[in-house]
Amino acid sequence: MSLKEKIFTYKQRRQPAREAIFPDFKNVRSVLVLFESELLEQNAFVYAIAQKLIDEDKDVVSWGYCDKKEIQSPILPHLRVLGRRDFTLFGAPKEEVLHDLQKRHFDLLIDLTQHPCLALRYLAMYARADFKTGLNLGTGIHDLLISTEPQETPDFLFEQIVKYLKMIQPK
Repeated sequence: MSLKEKIFTYKQRRQPAREAIFPDFKNVRSVLVLFESELLEQNAFVYAIAQKLIDEDKDVVSWGYCDKKEIQSPILPHLRVLGRRDFTLFGAPKEEVLHDLQKRHFDLLIDLTQHPCLALRYLAMYARADFKTGLNLGTGIHDLLISTEPQETPDFLFEQIVKYLKMIQPK
């Protein structure tokens, strides 16, 4: 285990215990989508996924990570792509990024990460959301885990997450 992983595990253990609030999908109003950005930062798949959620009357904010220093995408209220400069030497988000992330509370976090990515794990851990869901990468952050093979795009993972969220009948 690398030093960065050990630091993440230490910080994860120090997080307060979460009580997952299982959502009734039709009553979810705000959604945070985490994703792995394409190198060219086009991310058409994220726009399509966000539009599907908007069509279901959800307020959607998307945050992605691209493993490069210089990010070309502007910081928008509904879309933000982060790069290496937004994280410390040990992989944790810098204070201003953390502040921006925690400014808002979400009903649901949908993590579309398909490969282990420390930066996105930190974002998922620190995000203020009642319910967190994503691919089963063994991180212990999410409340609902989907087990499937990584695909070329996260569309299949998104469809599976929504399918299971719609099946949940909270009391």
